Amino acid sequence: MHPPYPRITNRLFLALILAVGALYATGAPLLFAAPLAEMPQGWLARVPLAYPPDPTADIAWSAGYGGVADIETAFNHARGVENSQLGLSIPMLTLPSQAEWDSKTDGEKALWLINCERVDRGVHPLHGVETNVTSVAQYYAQYLLDHDVFGHYEDGRDPWQRLEDNPAIGACHDFLSVAENLAAFMTSGNSISLPVERSIYLWMYADISHGWGHRHAVLWYPYDDNGGPSGREGFLGIGRANGPYMGWNYGEVIVMNVFDPCASWSYDDPILTARGYIPYVSKDAGLCQSRRD
Repeated sequence: MHPPYPRITNRLFLALILAVGALYATGAPLLFAAPLAEMPQGWLARVPLAYPPDPTADIAWSAGYGGVADIETAFNHARGVENSQLGLSIPMLTLPSQAEWDSKTDGEKALWLINCERVDRGVHPLHGVETNVTSVAQYYAQYLLDHDVFGHYEDGRDPWQRLEDNPAIGACHDFLSVAENLAAFMTSGNSISLPVERSIYLWMYADISHGWGHRHAVLWYPYDDNGGPSGREGFLGIGRANGPYMGWNYGEVIVMNVFDPCASWSYDDPILTARGYIPYVSKDAGLCQSRRD
């Protein structure tokens, strides 16, 4: 038997919503981003420092929203500011070509960015995008959109319960103090650019009002490296749903879930990676490129 995930009574729920809006004089749509994260009560007292240092202030997105050039510019600007704030030397990113980026799924894009953020701070990468955790994330993203709600408990369960209710995850997981990040964007227009990439950016670089809890979930490193290839542990799932939302003409809801598989997890079962369905993510999977200028 594996210990259950912590239950709702054992949580510190960071319930403040970060709302970031921009209404442009040109008539561009009003956009809001609202990420949420939660941690179990007392987690800092139970584990050593579990994430790299936080920025001293939010770092605003500094580019357009057209594609990989803007993603690279925004993330590298934030890395440069963080280096200045903290006296670090985090290298700059070099994203894949636009064609290669466009060929990736939402989960693959998220994995690429998240693992770059982890590896370039000396944290082991996540093992990969896994189908069971992806199904949990996708279910909840669609649920939030369909019911015009936003929060971690809207279906009557908490993030750990949703993960544990998946038979494969429930049967084989280690304790993990993080489980879920949420983001939502709304507009009066008909589309929102780069919702997955901007969600990860907000969680990483614009989260001071939440005590950097979303960033900690992205960079968390007390995964139990007890199975699969050494130096890679933890599975990622990204859910995305879009359509009319919260009275707005169009919304994008993004859900990030993570879980730590137990020692007996079968790595012969396929997981989803940037190269399709293969037994594991090899170290040369090309998930991250960085340069030092």
